[in-house]
Amino acid sequence: MNLVDRDGGHQVPENDSRLASLGCASTARMYDAAQGGKQNFSADRAALQAAERLSADAGDALVAHQQHVHRVVRHLAGQGVDQFVLYGTGLPSTGQAHETIHEVFPLARVVYAEKDPYMLAHARAIAGRTGDRVRVVGCDLGDPAELLGDPMVRTFVDWAEPVAVGVMSVHEIPAHDVSWVGRLRRAMAAGSHLWLTALSMDAYETSLRASVEAVNRDMGLTVHFRAREQVLALFDGMELLEPGLVWAPQWRPDGTEVDLAPERTAWLTGVATITGP
Repeated sequence: MNLVDRDGGHQVPENDSRLASLGCASTARMYDAAQGGKQNFSADRAALQAAERLSADAGDALVAHQQHVHRVVRHLAGQGVDQFVLYGTGLPSTGQAHETIHEVFPLARVVYAEKDPYMLAHARAIAGRTGDRVRVVGCDLGDPAELLGDPMVRTFVDWAEPVAVGVMSVHEIPAHDVSWVGRLRRAMAAGSHLWLTALSMDAYETSLRASVEAVNRDMGLTVHFRAREQVLALFDGMELLEPGLVWAPQWRPDGTEVDLAPERTAWLTGVATITGP
């Protein structure tokens, strides 16, 4: 089998369908690049560098997002949540979410859902080393039926019982499309948790937002920014856990956060409880 040697030492079969995606940046792989990992490519590093030229906070913002992921899953596992479906977590080279979950609740079941082909392959490699408590599914959450109808997910996750569903890539779904939230919520039992993170430029100047959007287009990144009110509306009918909808570093900080003004991360996050049908 012929291998194409990608930068950073990665080798991918030349006929691998993942090659088509490697020329474009991926938010999931940019998480890894921001933390000095190896699961990223030149397009991802170029996108991160371009973002940092516009705002020196860009790299720290991605790190802040990953830090808050661990705080959220640690809290939920500590509350007895034993089923997690995590979409778009990024799967950095070190410190995956399932590791934090299993430190607190070793028997918890974790499903990683990814759209990015390379991160999907990376996730499957990780799952293969974790025993029977981690599964991986490829899907696009713009259509929740892909996730909810997957045979593996239907057997591994008991949707009749509470489950925590985390969507780290709301920015990939157009802001005008809100139907996916209702379809996802209707599949979740009372007592479940829906956790959403979304990108918002509310704290940035309008001119900078235009520049960021231009860079995203040039880099092939799909990013839909939302105003705070738009993100809050996604939680209609649910009860937000304290501290509510906040910037990522403000969600139950533990003193390890990066030194960055919370609003400069551009990541809004909230965890809500589903109280009924």
